[in-house]
Formats: sequence, structure tokens, C-alpha cells
Amino acid sequence: MRHYPTVTSAVAKLLKRQSGKCSPCGLYFWPDDRMEVHHLDRNRDNHRRDNLALLHRHCHDQIHAMCG
Repeated sequence: MRHYPTVTSAVAKLLKRQSGKCSPCGLYFWPDDRMEVHHLDRNRDNHRRDNLALLHRHCHDQIHAMCG
């Protein structure tokens, strides 16, 4: 978390779990990247850890554009 001082503890946990990489593109997150927490089952009320993934904002936008 020392590289991302402004993120919440939930985002920090996702960063650690994903080894600092975005799930869809596989690229590392940089401190100035815009990040989105994605709900894999598309249910925003389901905050279970196994339902969440951290994505670059543009990757998140692409996923939702494909899913409609």
C-alpha cells in the first residue's frame, strides 16, 4: 500500500490479491491509474471478496460495453 497511499483498505486488499495486476488485461496498476471495483456477478449488493475484482477504468468500461 505504500505505492498507493490514497486507496481504501478494500482496494488495497484487491491489489494484493491480484498481485497488482488488472484481471482482464494483465497489466500492472500504476499509482496514477484510475481503478474500478468490478462485481463479477453484476450484483452491486454482493460485496463478497470472491465476487470483486479490481480493474483499470477503461477495462471496466469495455466489459460493461460488451455486456450491454
